[in-house]
Amino acid sequence: MKIILANYRYYVSGGPEIYMFNVKRLLEDAGHTVIPFSVRSPLNEDTPYSRYFPHGKSESGDAYFSNVKKTPKNVARLLSCAFYNREAYENLRRLIRDERPDVVYVLQQINALSPSIFKACHDEGVRVVHRLSDFNIMCPRSDFLCNGEVCTACINGDYSKAADMSCCHGSRATTAVRIASMKFHRRKRLFDYVDAFVCPSAFTASLLEKSGVPEEKINVVPTFTMAPSLFEDGPTAGKYSLYLGRISPEKGVDLTVGAAMCNSGVRLKITGRTDDEYAASIKAAVEEAGISDRVDFVGFVKGEEKERLIDGAACVLCPSTWFENMPNTVLEAYAHGKPVVVFDIGCMPELVENGETGSVLPLGDVDALSKTIAFYLENPDEARRQGMNGRNKVLTKYTPQNHLEKLEAILDPACAKKED
Repeated sequence: MKIILANYRYYVSGGPEIYMFNVKRLLEDAGHTVIPFSVRSPLNEDTPYSRYFPHGKSESGDAYFSNVKKTPKNVARLLSCAFYNREAYENLRRLIRDERPDVVYVLQQINALSPSIFKACHDEGVRVVHRLSDFNIMCPRSDFLCNGEVCTACINGDYSKAADMSCCHGSRATTAVRIASMKFHRRKRLFDYVDAFVCPSAFTASLLEKSGVPEEKINVVPTFTMAPSLFEDGPTAGKYSLYLGRISPEKGVDLTVGAAMCNSGVRLKITGRTDDEYAASIKAAVEEAGISDRVDFVGFVKGEEKERLIDGAACVLCPSTWFENMPNTVLEAYAHGKPVVVFDIGCMPELVENGETGSVLPLGDVDALSKTIAFYLENPDEARRQGMNGRNKVLTKYTPQNHLEKLEAILDPACAKKED
């Protein structure tokens, strides 16, 4: 197949882009031709197709709203990207006419390419498949959070609570623009042009169906990961528990620190940047409690440093208190033969088998979290057993080949016609 792969960034800034480059490589290795489509940015990877890329939110190519200078020209671009990016529509139509792809696979498009690209595919008669990396088509904030609490009030298109709470960036004006754009997309039925949706988890699929998307358009295709080689005798016994992720309120880092405070047997390493106000408050709480000798903030890690940290852990913590889509943290831990500790919320019970590949705890239960961490530290054989169960899942369920086969069946117009 010839596939156009569309995403609002053509450089790595987070999980969606890691997936984008991984799946691009996966598809190309399988013999498919993959053509990128994104917005212009000085950070983009080189590609001969950049001449088709439309402008994004700003003249500088900055992808982040908070960094965009609010000049009249940039404000006009911001509004275009939020509602209907006409340049993206026209450029994608031109790319489709020039390359004649079999399908367009869209990852993130929000506030950059915009849903105008779905209509471009429809108008050129090309199948379009959209993968959800977050909840942006269902929630103005994209994360189902309101004042730090899970909220699904907007899922059916009633955005009155979001307006009342100024959910987006704490700004009434920004929230009003976001709500207006979502209403515009619903009124123009732009998402109706999507032939199939891909969700990384069954939980996300259930939310999408609740939002009004027909069940027959929804497909569950879990993310994939690679399993590294292990020592001959399996994973090593860990000396600490590892929080792997960013330091933010919805990720449950405060609860993790609380677990260390109430159990002197808990040793903890925390990854993530510590240069913002929230992270600084977490570090201050650790120092005030006098547990700095047991709680180590290791900063942002990647590559071999991250691999070593996971290998040295007794368990990996993913204590999110919000709806995760499908966190890579869980699969990374499994790949290294480590059990994962999560709360009973969102897709987590779908990913973690309680007592078999990790522990699923009552939401927000710090005491249970503390005891579970201590259990894995004190029982390395059980930690190893559960971790190896998780690794077996990576080797059987979350493989690149499984992902490829499921995705090909959705992308291929011929397969789709057979299913119809």
